[in-house]
Amino acid sequence: MPFLLASCSGYYPVEVDTVDRLTGVWSDWTGATVEFKDDGTFTAAGLDKADVIGWGCTGFAERQHGTWSPSGTHDTVTFDGVDCEDMSLAFYGSPESFIFCFTRDVTAGGCSHEFSRDTG
Repeated sequence: MPFLLASCSGYYPVEVDTVDRLTGVWSDWTGATVEFKDDGTFTAAGLDKADVIGWGCTGFAERQHGTWSPSGTHDTVTFDGVDCEDMSLAFYGSPESFIFCFTRDVTAGGCSHEFSRDTG
């Protein structure tokens, strides 16, 4: 049975209208979820497992929350009560169908934990 595996490795960030397109629930392959709300806040679960965010971030609890603000090809994200500076959300794919990952370098062109929109 053939299947499609989406990967952002080697791609450059894509600009998307994130205010309208990012709101909702997104998840990655580990089961971590992030729900972005249109008031500029988010809540998440599972970001503390399997190094979803990456090196240099400490203090995650079972549930995470914070704020996000759009800026074209990436969003600035701030975690409440977590030592995790200079973190962004980078968008890869196309403006119509994109994924995001947490990163400190939006031009790196790759990420190990890709979040896609939950459907259904």
